Amino acid sequence: MAKKDKKDLHVVFLDLANAFGSVPHEVLWTAFTFFQVPEGITRLVKAYFQDLQFCVTAQASTTAWQHLEVGIMAGCTISPLAFTMAMELIIRASRWVVGGERLKNGLRLPPIRAYMDDMTTITTTRACTKRLLEKLLKNIQWARMEIKPSKSGSISIVKGQLANERFHINNEPVPTILEKPIKSLGRWYSAELKDSKQVEQLKQDTISGLRQINSTALPGKLKLWCFQFGLLPRLMWPISIYEVTLSHANRLERLVNAQVRKWLGLPRCLSSIGLYGSGVLSLPISSLVEEYKCAKARLEMTLTESRDPFVRGAAPTLATGRKWKPSAAVAEAKTSLRHRDIVGHVQHGRNGLGMEATTPTWQKATPAERRHMGREEVRHQEEAARCARAVSQAQQGRWMKWEGVERRRITWSELWSMESSRLSFTIRAVYDVLPSPTNLHLWYGEEPACPQCAAPASLKHILVGCKISLTQGRYTWRHNQVLKCLAAELEKRRVKINSMPPNSQPVAPWKMSFVRGGEKRGSKPAPPEAGALTVARDWEMRVDLSQRLIFPSEVAVTNLRPDLVLWSKSCRRVFIVELTVPWEEAIGEAYERKRLRYANLAAEAEGRGWSVKVWPVEVGCRGFVSRTTTKLLKEMGIRGQAQRRAVKELAATAEQSSHWLWLKRRDISWAAK
Repeated sequence: MAKKDKKDLHVVFLDLANAFGSVPHEVLWTAFTFFQVPEGITRLVKAYFQDLQFCVTAQASTTAWQHLEVGIMAGCTISPLAFTMAMELIIRASRWVVGGERLKNGLRLPPIRAYMDDMTTITTTRACTKRLLEKLLKNIQWARMEIKPSKSGSISIVKGQLANERFHINNEPVPTILEKPIKSLGRWYSAELKDSKQVEQLKQDTISGLRQINSTALPGKLKLWCFQFGLLPRLMWPISIYEVTLSHANRLERLVNAQVRKWLGLPRCLSSIGLYGSGVLSLPISSLVEEYKCAKARLEMTLTESRDPFVRGAAPTLATGRKWKPSAAVAEAKTSLRHRDIVGHVQHGRNGLGMEATTPTWQKATPAERRHMGREEVRHQEEAARCARAVSQAQQGRWMKWEGVERRRITWSELWSMESSRLSFTIRAVYDVLPSPTNLHLWYGEEPACPQCAAPASLKHILVGCKISLTQGRYTWRHNQVLKCLAAELEKRRVKINSMPPNSQPVAPWKMSFVRGGEKRGSKPAPPEAGALTVARDWEMRVDLSQRLIFPSEVAVTNLRPDLVLWSKSCRRVFIVELTVPWEEAIGEAYERKRLRYANLAAEAEGRGWSVKVWPVEVGCRGFVSRTTTKLLKEMGIRGQAQRRAVKELAATAEQSSHWLWLKRRDISWAAK
């Protein structure tokens, strides 16, 4: 700011020699008295410090135990607080000799700033700096500590220009920034008074870190983990404190993207949306640009909304280039959050009323919660920008047209268990960048014909549209694999319900009751079994797998063969389940087609006095389960962790089967795996 506004400013960074190990305990007790710490607590801390003893062992000799009268202990919870109080005592005894810098808004900043043992003086004249250093040195010597001038540093700006002003401590010169760079609180300052060198060093650190990870013999998944939890956190600190523009962050992310695609076995043409997006498929890796924006937004809110008036009044304008401003992003996030408070809770998608999770309100949030909400809103803005880009992508953005499918989030535990080829297939299949004949024709001009039927062979044609593959039974085999998985889950549920006592009644829901003083709260009863199957204990099930399914004659007489029938004679209820493994964009069409197919059968059974429910369910050929499938599982009483496990197994079965079909796409003959 002084350079930009052409002002005078003198800054001295002081380094205390072994401050933690040399502070006398008497100074700590003086600070306790000055800050009016209760006498009982002071006696307790004194007793704690008086019991500290140490000895020194050198080769074959050991000294006697000595009482420790100076220094604080590393790892102690009370020592940092006591040391901070002692340093604050020194600062208050020194800062009154000069006035601090006055800002445009009239706020006068304190002339001394400190964090633990790192002290910095900031004044506007050389005389004030000299007078402040003399007073500060006198008080530090009173506390029996000392300053190391050789490890300290100074910056002097006169009328916006860097000046070679020299300061002395105990007649020893303090090095200036013209002689050597200065590091304070993890931040480097150079003679250029710019962060260009640090930004270039950040780029070199990124390249070096990626090269080190890439040079290991680890598989790609572990290299990805090393980046996410090793390299990325190390890069975020310099990104947060230095003036890194969005353009620089984009360049760094391009370097990262090239390696991430390589580690996951993905082509270079795959958009970064497929790596960092939270659409239908999300990976457990973070976007460097998104983390950059969140870090800058968090810093903006921390400074501008600080409870300290000095921090709030002196908050600088964060330099991030012309493309993106943290202040504008935070203002937009706050406006969006306030608007959400006005609108209230609204329904999204086609889920039932009340199925969406509630979110905290901006007006009632604490400062920490507001910072978190603002950061999450910035993430939401970044995801909205990705979706806007995906809409314009004719091929890789077709997942935006999927309706009625559950989002799939690959966790690290799932990533470890997945084969590398399968993981690569899953990602490339979602964004249609597999080397299908039509893609190879687009990329290299090769023949786009299907090896089976000579039709143009897109990914959709290979997985669900080839007539030869249909007649050979390839799609039927995949359908049966998914049906086996679904039938196994329903069979376990059927056996469990049938084994329950016949006269068991649902347990009344637990109600909160008042607990009187001295009494113990009663244990919460186990939740009752839920689902449509709990009304009977004689459920039967038939599945159209190994044997040709014959529809129960007592329900209706028909030639139709649904995939699964579940019925009970005692309550005269029947569930007709029809599974489809379609192209994800055609899930809604498949549902309507199968529902109409069994409408007449349901009407005939209802005419015989049966309660019939037709359940068309779909599991996409690329491993995305429709919401009708999750509703079926919930209706059957498969909920919570059991439901999530069943959905994952259904998705994995469909995905693995399609992967096998993809690997066998060039084989003329077909043999099931």
